[in-house]
Amino acid sequence: ALEPEVANVVDSAQKARRLLDEMGSPYLKIVIDGANIFHTGELMHMREILDEAFALLSEDIVIAHAKDLDHDGEAGHLAAGKGLLDYNHYLSLLNGLEFDVPLILHGLSEAQVPECIDFLRKKIEATNT
Repeated sequence: ALEPEVANVVDSAQKARRLLDEMGSPYLKIVIDGANIFHTGELMHMREILDEAFALLSEDIVIAHAKDLDHDGEAGHLAAGKGLLDYNHYLSLLNGLEFDVPLILHGLSEAQVPECIDFLRKKIEATNT
């Protein structure tokens, strides 16, 4: 699976979709990380960019990452819930996928794990009600 990330060659959902279409392989899929897709100046359009990414890639998402960001223009490096990512919207989009995908925490210390798990559980519960 490939992960669109502002620091990668495939740095957008559009480029990821184009690569998937050009390769035409049912084995090439997507890792989505909501904290990694905002180029400089795009953070103010967070919902629209997340919506577009999911519209383009949802059928191919097999893994989701949970971390956070405090500014746009580079990949996020904060623990989930410690930054600006709209987790209500991100988790709602993940919840709308055709099948469940693993949500993997990263970008955090071992000491931050319990707090991040609690944060995500609360957000997931709120999204599912």
